[in-house]
Amino acid sequence: MRTGLSERIMQGPLSRRALIGAALTALPCGAWAQPRETWRSYVNSRFGTSIAYPARFKAGRPPENDDGQSFTADDGAELAVWGSLNALEHDLPALEAFLRENLKQNERVTYRAAGKNWLVLSGRRGDRLFYTRYLLSHRNAIENAFEISYPASRSADYQAIVARLGNSLKAGRGYQTSGKP
Repeated sequence: MRTGLSERIMQGPLSRRALIGAALTALPCGAWAQPRETWRSYVNSRFGTSIAYPARFKAGRPPENDDGQSFTADDGAELAVWGSLNALEHDLPALEAFLRENLKQNERVTYRAAGKNWLVLSGRRGDRLFYTRYLLSHRNAIENAFEISYPASRSADYQAIVARLGNSLKAGRGYQTSGKP
């Protein structure tokens, strides 16, 4: 009976060195190079909007009306977090229609998701990717939101960051809100 090459190779016991070498080869190179990301919290005192963001993002100058905060990272990523009065009294379908009618130049939405009180629009803007999430709160009186944009070439680096940002966006109490979020 002829034995195939793979059967002959697997017949003998594997050395500990061979097993360790195989395991290390199977690990993605990025697992060694990427340190664990440190996160901070931002809370908007006016509307109560809060989010966790990577500590490597540096805060810009806050706007005079205290409606949010912008952040930048050394790799070209930009993050904006804000709250606002829902002055046009949009429900989610109306908010989505408004946002789509007012897309920025070279902006194309390629992903959409929505829930009971939230909406996500994501896509391309030139050579960058963007992800925008809106959360309606306080009986739809307040819009809590963030947008992150980053070079499309960094897409793989930002997938987990975008997911965590999206999960951490929360409505809260601020000095211009009333009632429960």
